[in-house]
Amino acid sequence: MPSIIEIKDLTFSYPHTEKPALKNINLSIETGKFVAVIGPTGSGKSTFCYCFNGSVPRLFNGDMNGSVVVAGLDTYENEIPILAEHVGLVVQNARSQLFNVTVREEVAFGCENLGVAREEIRKRMDEALAFVGLSGFEDRQPSALSGGQQQRVAIACVLAMQPEVLVLDEPTSELDPIGSEQVMQVISRLNDELGKTIILVTHDMDFVTHYADRVIVMNEGEIVEDGTPRSVFSQAELLRRIHIRPPQVSEVALELKKCGIPIGQIPINLEEAVVEMERLRHAH
Repeated sequence: MPSIIEIKDLTFSYPHTEKPALKNINLSIETGKFVAVIGPTGSGKSTFCYCFNGSVPRLFNGDMNGSVVVAGLDTYENEIPILAEHVGLVVQNARSQLFNVTVREEVAFGCENLGVAREEIRKRMDEALAFVGLSGFEDRQPSALSGGQQQRVAIACVLAMQPEVLVLDEPTSELDPIGSEQVMQVISRLNDELGKTIILVTHDMDFVTHYADRVIVMNEGEIVEDGTPRSVFSQAELLRRIHIRPPQVSEVALELKKCGIPIGQIPINLEEAVVEMERLRHAH
């Protein structure tokens, strides 16, 4: 598949800081992939997100070197309204993105700013709200919705603008388990059914193992590991060194392996762990 994102030699420093927030980032992301970005607090994940839609360096001042190209557009050379047609950004706190009186006005807002025709806006709004499971919420106040519903409204706002890439910066961190799962199911469907390229920043390793094709590990502004969930979570010592806990089932398997137990494939979810434990039980 062709790459929809190309990042070359990206370095970015905020004003009056000694260390760069991002350092020597080189990356290609193929169209339609689900990419999870993980790392300890302060590793540069959020700054990384803001590079995709041109917020860095336009809204967040600093010194930027290198290039970020999304859907063929250099983010340094193109303005944010142009990039918004190709990249949608959903941040951690949905309330900070919602400021209209009704859900209807909220979802229509981005399309109106892009100059989309009224009838097309109505069609996109209906489709986006149906996709996130909020049909019938058009006249509700966003502030009166639950956290999970607000996050799904924020996703609908982005979806109505029909970008090829969705970047989500810890969209479930402030939600309860039910709300988190509902939001993740919507994100997964965007990838599976609509072919959207997903870049998800998260601290929830269970979501990573269940949904992501690829995992990028960041630490101190650099990419320190990049691969499939299985290959990344097999790097136990690296993850511990930078204070990332792999899935618990992976930790158990790695500890058993250190004790001489002949673990085969390191499991990354509960279902795989059950299969491997059953295999070991029958073998011994």
